[in-house]
Amino acid sequence: MISGMSGSQFAEQLIGAERMGKDQLYQSNMTKHQTQLDAYEILEKSLNQMTSNLEKLDGDAFDSKTSTISDDNASITVESGAATGSYDLYVKQLAQAHQVSKSFSGEDAPLPTSGELTIQVGPDAADTLTLDMAVYNPSGNATVSDLTGMINSHPDNPGVQASLVRTGGQVELMLSSTETGADSTIDVKMDGSDWGMTERRAAQDAELTLNGIDIKSSSNYLNNVIDGVSIELNKAHGVGESSTIKIESDTDASEQAVKDFVDSFNELMDQINQLTRSMGNAVLDDINDDKDKDKDKDDDDDDDDDGPSSVTEDQLGALKGDSSVRMLQNSMRSAIFDPASNGMRLSDIGIEMTREGKLEVDEDKLAKALKDDPAAVEAMFTGGDNYVDRIDGIIDPFTKSNGYLDLKQENLDKQITRVEDNMARHDYQMEQRYQIYLAQFTAMEATINQLNSASALFY
Repeated sequence: MISGMSGSQFAEQLIGAERMGKDQLYQSNMTKHQTQLDAYEILEKSLNQMTSNLEKLDGDAFDSKTSTISDDNASITVESGAATGSYDLYVKQLAQAHQVSKSFSGEDAPLPTSGELTIQVGPDAADTLTLDMAVYNPSGNATVSDLTGMINSHPDNPGVQASLVRTGGQVELMLSSTETGADSTIDVKMDGSDWGMTERRAAQDAELTLNGIDIKSSSNYLNNVIDGVSIELNKAHGVGESSTIKIESDTDASEQAVKDFVDSFNELMDQINQLTRSMGNAVLDDINDDKDKDKDKDDDDDDDDDGPSSVTEDQLGALKGDSSVRMLQNSMRSAIFDPASNGMRLSDIGIEMTREGKLEVDEDKLAKALKDDPAAVEAMFTGGDNYVDRIDGIIDPFTKSNGYLDLKQENLDKQITRVEDNMARHDYQMEQRYQIYLAQFTAMEATINQLNSASALFY
């Protein structure tokens, strides 16, 4: 064309100018909706983290116990809720499994071809294995080695393990009870008569004294002799020896649970501040610096996908028009400020609210409160009108299924879909307009070319 531009270039320029306004509007709306959606997801993640830390306070955080024992004669395992105290343990003897054997000339030694071999474990005749040798060894080819397999694999095995012990040119058929205790004796007979077994280890109960109380046990593992405490006996004490067991409250666990609660509260307050008012980069940097100092976490923890997400610069103020989020923040602060039903405040255990509305922990004061009166501290978070239920009641309407955040995110998803539909429709309309312009300019260009060709005939 005269301008040096093709018809398609003219059409593209016209369409570009014509669609610019709506393109900018749609992109602006899309960015706004997506930013708000991301902001609500960040808020939801922080609230879920807060709920998770509240559950720790409402669970076993204050029931956690630690145990120590003065030597290795026994091993101690404690459960939450175990009774605290100090105990003196004397182990007189360990429980043993009965063991008997019978000598044979070799592992190929033949077995009887008739008679009834019975193996009974304990006083109950029902716990008896009966082998009819006429059935098991009709040809006389079965050996003592075969007998061990018969015993171990038999469905009526009463709780005995058979093995061969080689001693020079002979072998011992060794039978061991699978259970310890005086009642787990092994009795072996052939046709009702003793089969010539030799006792190698006596069946016996464990005998011990705990704080002067005599205890017998068929097992070396004692469960709930002390409430919530399991004791595994490892070896007997010598004369004049004993072990000291101490069961104490694990204040480290409860202290960490309280700190985690404070950290998640501060994280939530920071994020609401950022999401509900616009700030410059310098303010964002200051907030993130404060957050790092408050949490005092390693760099590895920052990559934990389970933790709250950081607010990015473009998300600042994304929820500034949402009064419900501000109300959530104010309600949380009021709940923290008011005392629990036992009259105690967080300040009584070393937790103070700063002018910025965040919590600070005096670790020494918290540790002292947990040591001096752990029950009172626990009651603040779990008894009556407590902090856990109070804060959870504020969070739940936001995070529950079909709650506030679900509805907000669902509405934004619909708005994003609507914008995407409008953009697709706009693209289609602009393509149709482009084709019209292209046809017009192409026809114009053809006409101009014809006129130019005709005018050339006169020169």
